[in-house]
Amino acid sequence: MQGLLQKKPRVALFLATNEEAGRSKLHGILRYVRSHTPWNIHLVENRIGEQKLGDLTTWGATGVIVARMPDSVGMIARAGIPTVVLDSPQLYERRLPHASFVTSDSEAVGRAGADFLLRQGFQHFAYVADPGNWDWSVQRGQAFCERLRQAGRPCVVYNGLRDWARDQERMADWLRSLPKPTAVLAARDGRALQLLETCQLAGLNVPSDIAILGVDNDELLCENTSPTLSSIQPDFESAGYQAAHLLEQIMRRKQRKPQTVLYGIKQIVARGSTRPAWATDHRLLRGLEFIRLNASEPIRVDDIARHMNVSRRLAELLFRRHLNHSIQKEIQQTRLTRLKKLLLETSLPIGLISDQCGYQTEMHAKRMFKKHIGMTMSQFRKRYQSGR
Repeated sequence: MQGLLQKKPRVALFLATNEEAGRSKLHGILRYVRSHTPWNIHLVENRIGEQKLGDLTTWGATGVIVARMPDSVGMIARAGIPTVVLDSPQLYERRLPHASFVTSDSEAVGRAGADFLLRQGFQHFAYVADPGNWDWSVQRGQAFCERLRQAGRPCVVYNGLRDWARDQERMADWLRSLPKPTAVLAARDGRALQLLETCQLAGLNVPSDIAILGVDNDELLCENTSPTLSSIQPDFESAGYQAAHLLEQIMRRKQRKPQTVLYGIKQIVARGSTRPAWATDHRLLRGLEFIRLNASEPIRVDDIARHMNVSRRLAELLFRRHLNHSIQKEIQQTRLTRLKKLLLETSLPIGLISDQCGYQTEMHAKRMFKKHIGMTMSQFRKRYQSGR
């Protein structure tokens, strides 16, 4: 009977979980499976030493979800089973004509990047494409430049070489030739990291000479650079959830025609690499970076002024002039941001979270959170985790 399963589905997932995008997509798939039909899952990650899945039919697979693993397309095509592709349709649509697709709205990513950098006050713009010339990279760049054109701002595009040793030298010359400051959207976070390293090699300051915005919000990359990298975060977890839902509909024969579903953007995470165009005072940037690194410790205003190598009075003046608030408020905002992140992304008890965010007591953390957010930490966690 249509819609009824006779046995538990056996689903092969081809996902590169060494990237934040792949890990978040996997979380979305597993969230769907937990709340709907249980699946038997085999995860192919292409890790060193990984046990290979030689043949999908022999394993008894009833469905496949694949993301950016072109080497698997032959095996998937031979199996002829329900298939959902996550992103990069250009790689798969010819050889998997019956597959359905859940794809990033690359044009929305490009437009969002342009709008964000315009709001930061930049006047000159550039786009750095992925050297693989992927379809999503091209679409992001075209939408980015078009939105800037509509705003009356020109945009130059850099298309790199596959050989990084040659490409970096060429990129350094290109970056030196740009007007300063120029805000650059990189096709992905890995490309943004290359940009940052090349700026340092070329003697250019980020963000006062070149501001950098990446895509994917891979925190392992973005949080461990100096300055930290701003990034557009597509809603990868939602993409995984939608892919699982679509595959289940196909396996139940409720969905017969191939479908294409777009997923959007979750947020833009602003970090040090896109400080507004006016924020070129290196003393202020040093203070902000010090707070970001040490907000979980009992730091004082004097500690920050000392790191900025200025008097306490001048440090306060710089914060109020550029940010319109005090150093203490900046510390508080940083701690509150970290509090919200841990409340939503972990199941740690509130007392432990308060301690990890630099509050001397749990009661103090609760009082500050209620004052600034308007609800208790328990209420915040319950309200916003329920929508995840």
